Amino acid sequence: MDAPRFPPPASMMQGFADAVYRVHGDGEVISLRIGQANPAMAALMARHGARHGGLVTGENPFGQQQSAQRNAAANDALRAAIDAIGLVRVASDGGSEDGAWNEPGFLVLGGDDGVLDRLSRRFRQAAWVRISADGTAQLAACRYPLASSGETPCWPSELVPGP
Repeated sequence: MDAPRFPPPASMMQGFADAVYRVHGDGEVISLRIGQANPAMAALMARHGARHGGLVTGENPFGQQQSAQRNAAANDALRAAIDAIGLVRVASDGGSEDGAWNEPGFLVLGGDDGVLDRLSRRFRQAAWVRISADGTAQLAACRYPLASSGETPCWPSELVPGP
């Protein structure tokens, strides 16, 4: 029987909500903010024939800092996973306004929420960014069981303590 699934801690989600996300495609950098439509993002998606997309990363699983080598290897594996599915990917990154926190990743065009959620959970991400046809970015929380459930993957107990 599957254990109940829990979203990321509110403080973590707030950090993601406050972040700036950038897509590096077609010779331009498009900056995105959660909850705001972006015509340049909508135009990029339209050029690729996509009405749906999402930003994903392989870096810092569960929001826990990893070495540069582990993060690079995770993003290499994510790149291969996206290519294996046959979806379009465009370089992206996201992080704090001041640049103190920044995680490279990919804009994935096509696929549905289920595909993007599975990719994000495969790489132990707390959330991903859903992008609609009008270029609006929205957070999509990944849900995991608590460590006390014995299931894998699960939230690290120091992040989301069990009962």
